[in-house]
Amino acid sequence: MDQTLDGKPPSSEGSQPDADDRRSFVRINDTINLHYRYLKENDLPPVSEAAGRNKANSELQGINNQLEPLLMRLQDRSGGMVKALSLINQKLNLVLAATHRLEKADDGMRAITTKVTLSANGISFYCDEEPQQKNGLIQLAISLESFGVYLDCLGKVVRWERSASSARYKIAVIFTELAHHDQEMLIQYVVKRQMELHRAQSKA
Repeated sequence: MDQTLDGKPPSSEGSQPDADDRRSFVRINDTINLHYRYLKENDLPPVSEAAGRNKANSELQGINNQLEPLLMRLQDRSGGMVKALSLINQKLNLVLAATHRLEKADDGMRAITTKVTLSANGISFYCDEEPQQKNGLIQLAISLESFGVYLDCLGKVVRWERSASSARYKIAVIFTELAHHDQEMLIQYVVKRQMELHRAQSKA
């Protein structure tokens, strides 16, 4: 039976979930770049307000998020125009990635590359810092660089455990504040990566 990150099965009350709801429960194991910071209550304004401090970066990300699905639909076609658009998108991804790293460094967030279990509802990852408390707040900046998507969100730490093989902690987080369009991009990324991982396994 599927479970949420806090170990509870999805609710069966009411009507059956539609296709979009089911997509939100799809999970993958991946390795990504991540910025994080544990928070205290009222430590920061909502992510939506924090994002407004950098309007140019927000607009750049919005353009990239619209361009990426269009290129995915064209990726099997040939021609110089498709190649040119792909190169433009790669350039945009590099600019956005550099801007994202600098912005998060200025915010005092810790940067890590970590193995994760990821869905549209939450994430689990490995880090060196033990959370201060269960249900504590955490700020996350998730870099899905192969998809050209960079997401800012708030979450709640629902579980953590010390790794048996290292001094690191495995942290499970439920998203509590994630923009709707960002959640949709995250769903698309998870579904795409799941297909890629299945193809890679079938070829192995």
